[in-house]
Amino acid sequence: MGLEQRHLLMRFGWLLIALLLAGGVYLYLNPDYRSRLVTSTSSIVTPVTTSRVYKWRNAKGEWQLTDSLPPERIAYETLEHRSDENVLPRPPQLGKVK
Repeated sequence: MGLEQRHLLMRFGWLLIALLLAGGVYLYLNPDYRSRLVTSTSSIVTPVTTSRVYKWRNAKGEWQLTDSLPPERIAYETLEHRSDENVLPRPPQLGKVK
């Protein structure tokens, strides 16, 4: 490899580093765009699915969550949950959100 080819390769390397650095600074200074970018790319890797759950009370008054319909003549609520959303409550050991 000649000296001129090395200089060209070195310039290309520095240009690539500068572009990556500029992109990182841009994402750091624009958190809204960064979160949008992360959200859109995560759905490419893992597809978002939706599951349906039925919420109803049994004869004892206890709440039931099932993936199949409750017995006939029982009032129920249909809930849909996306796989990319957290539906669990915050654990007490993590404290309250400020």
